[in-house]
Amino acid sequence: MSGRRNVKELLTAAADTVFYENGIGSTSVDAVAEAAGVSKPTLYAHFPTKFAVVAAGLRHRHAALMAELESWVGREEDPRRRPLAVFSWLEDRYAARGKRGCAFLNAAVEAPDAGDTIRTVAQEEKTWLLTFLSRLCVEAGCESAQSLASQLLLLIDGVAGRVVVYGPGAAPRAITEATHAAAALIAASVPAT
Repeated sequence: MSGRRNVKELLTAAADTVFYENGIGSTSVDAVAEAAGVSKPTLYAHFPTKFAVVAAGLRHRHAALMAELESWVGREEDPRRRPLAVFSWLEDRYAARGKRGCAFLNAAVEAPDAGDTIRTVAQEEKTWLLTFLSRLCVEAGCESAQSLASQLLLLIDGVAGRVVVYGPGAAPRAITEATHAAAALIAASVPAT
């Protein structure tokens, strides 16, 4: 790996962590550079603006979440149980490292004036998740898979909203309630045999 690429990867990983933990508005690029162990001019040699650094950090997070969620759901052998497995992953995720809710929703709210840079990354993540949920619903034999996937995504985003409003302590109950609602929606969408 080239030194330039390695520095850029260090910066994107640091941006992911620092902006998620501290928020975009209250975090300077200096904090990202310091967390990555590089100078501010080095950061700007790789990214033209703060919003570009934020977007890179979000893309880094998306790649990690995508791999993690696909692996988690893939461990469920029964395809009919995979849509609900997303909620057990969500429970695990929030318990381990979800104290601020969804990084993508937070970024879209915290940086509404970032033009399309940050909003586009958030939209890409939500579109991927909707497509993933839809695929799981199709594989589970659910009717109206696209509509069901959208409803499941609303539940997932609702959990994130609760965490943002009420703090990380709200996650367990919100996830339990979302899981019950998801189970009911999934059960109602499976054709009678």
